[in-house]
Amino acid sequence: MHQASARLAFCCLTLVALADDTKAAATVQDSVTEPFIVTASDAWAPLAEPANAIVPGSVFDFSFLNDAPAGKQGPVVVTPDGHFEFANRPGVRVRFWGVNLVSSACYLDRETADRVAERIARSGYNSVRLHHIDRALAARDPATGDYASSGQLDPERLDQLEYLFGALKKRGLYINIDLYSLRLFSAQEMISFGLKPDAATGLSGGEAARLFKTALRFSPAAFDAWAAYARALLLHRNPHTGLTWAEDPALIGICPVNEDTDSSVIEKNPLLEHIYEREFGAWLERDDHRALLTGSNRSAVFGRFLIEAHQKTDARLFAFLRDLGVRVPLTGANHMMFQSLAWPRSAYDYVDNHQYWDHPQFLPGQRFRLPFRYHQKSATRDLARAPRTLMPTRIEGKPFAVTEFNFVRPNRYRAEGGVLMPAYASLQDWDALYNFEYASTAQTLSPTGDVTGGFSLASDPVGLLADRVSALLFLRGDIKPASGKIVFAVESDTAFSQRQRSFGDAFSRLGLVTRIGSLVGSPSAVREKVADLTAVAVDPKSASASLRTGIYPADDTLAERLLADGHLPPGSIGGGQNFRSDTGQITLDAKAGTARFVTPRSEGFVLPAAVRLQGEFATVRNTADTPCTVTVVALDSHDLAGSRRILVLQLSDSLPSGARFSSADRTLLEERGHPPLLVERAAAEIDLRLPADATLQAWAVDMDGTRLAAVPLEWNNLVSGWRLKAATLAGNKPRFAYEIVRE
Repeated sequence: MHQASARLAFCCLTLVALADDTKAAATVQDSVTEPFIVTASDAWAPLAEPANAIVPGSVFDFSFLNDAPAGKQGPVVVTPDGHFEFANRPGVRVRFWGVNLVSSACYLDRETADRVAERIARSGYNSVRLHHIDRALAARDPATGDYASSGQLDPERLDQLEYLFGALKKRGLYINIDLYSLRLFSAQEMISFGLKPDAATGLSGGEAARLFKTALRFSPAAFDAWAAYARALLLHRNPHTGLTWAEDPALIGICPVNEDTDSSVIEKNPLLEHIYEREFGAWLERDDHRALLTGSNRSAVFGRFLIEAHQKTDARLFAFLRDLGVRVPLTGANHMMFQSLAWPRSAYDYVDNHQYWDHPQFLPGQRFRLPFRYHQKSATRDLARAPRTLMPTRIEGKPFAVTEFNFVRPNRYRAEGGVLMPAYASLQDWDALYNFEYASTAQTLSPTGDVTGGFSLASDPVGLLADRVSALLFLRGDIKPASGKIVFAVESDTAFSQRQRSFGDAFSRLGLVTRIGSLVGSPSAVREKVADLTAVAVDPKSASASLRTGIYPADDTLAERLLADGHLPPGSIGGGQNFRSDTGQITLDAKAGTARFVTPRSEGFVLPAAVRLQGEFATVRNTADTPCTVTVVALDSHDLAGSRRILVLQLSDSLPSGARFSSADRTLLEERGHPPLLVERAAAEIDLRLPADATLQAWAVDMDGTRLAAVPLEWNNLVSGWRLKAATLAGNKPRFAYEIVRE
């Protein structure tokens, strides 16, 4: 859904609030023509320093989720029912929730590497994706300064990377990588690929990388360059683990080429268009392909050619890795939601895809330069579009991973991700998720840190805390998988009719109720493959849609027909705006902008201003005029009602000081801002159904788990429970979390 270079370019993003010449108040003015600048005020207070370290044994120490060292149970394998397990622990399902370390954040001194690995492990993550590692790892010719041949790696950088690998492994963190993302090449290699040496001149990193990804489809020399790098890395023996990358069971996933879906970018680059048109012409002359053309279907035939080229490239890359001795699960096509991608994805060991909520957009002619545009919408009000539109891309019967997702700062509703992502990923029974990103620069990981990164959890307390608790909920399995299963039969006559044909909202919205996915084949073939199938959906334009009996066209009548036929629980969809999961644990009201999950061990709430939501254990009322989320989690082995230690998390917004938007709607970011971070005021009354005679103690806690101050709990007769009055600002001191201990 975006190029890798876009994320690098935005690794220093920031956010905002409002300027007032007469006072330093950060309140939204009525006119959208006034700039909005974040300044300290009654509504926004400074966070002295993001506390990313975690105190051992504190309320935020989730390291008990890890089983160190990584690899002790043998390599990860794919099970017959489409999930992951360890080879030496058969029959025991394993999930992963991790973060991306990106670019220079993967090349650290040893003290920093150990500190970061410890911090990530204590956060509850059990995996890390090392991403954009290839450009910095490529050696340069000392005589010319140009890149050396692709098989040569920079020894100093390689040692830094391998030390980090070992530090992560030691603490129970599994590794996921790709083998090409942004690496550049010498002039000599460019010529060998069939590209002019200056073909990448003036292009962004992602645009230049796209040229290589295209060349890799058709150039033997490009394949050799990719293979040389893969061989050099994967067969190198890591002195800090004693194993090669290929044989290390701590390595659990490889994508040979990151984000190599090309159908959405061809016409945007004349050189790419020329290469593909040339190769398409040659393809038409082989194997009677020209006979496929009927005059009006050129686009569909071209789409088929693209997918065949993709599949052929994948097969060659995978075969090379297997011949090299790599047994790690492999994936690809981790970008875009097109029906046609079901063909290459069907051949992978597991399916991977990427999605962002409110990814920054460029203004015309200002690529990678401020100002950046954001839509500033609530994902909940958009029917959880993130992660909803990912759901159909899962290939039924294969593990599903999301190695890049983020609810991006400065979206003011991004805390919703801490409720929506773990809830719906669990409902869909996904297998691995990685927030993009923890950090993309070494500076972000330093003690002083860079607070302006729009994607970096390490510089955003809202994203950081939301993701920590998400990892706990997902890895612990608090939220039940759906009981039903509806599969979209992907057929060639419709999938190739438009190169970028998606599955449509009518189908993806079913994922808010039950498990969904897709399979290549006719409806009857899908029924034969999936034993526990609830129903089969098809594209409304498919010839199969006219058969009607037992087949459901994914049009506006889809949900109504499935409800009428008893394939969805009564009342699970109301008016196209209200959705309740078939487990009964998750509800979403798009019109009201509310969502919640309710489980025995945890409850989570998305709360617009002045809204009250009720769970089984907690009732929450937003008492402020700003949106917030609240999550209540038992931290021991008991249900909430019997728990001796409970974490309460309340999140609003946090932005760098001085970040400037063009207007109060915050849709156009003009300046990134600077330290310190400011936290927006929010408040809520949280009633907890604990016995009146319970002996309770409660503290506000810092981001590292340190107890800041005792806070009172008041008995509320109306709900027969104890009330916690939560506020993100106590005076002018930010706080996001509370620890409640029951004696």
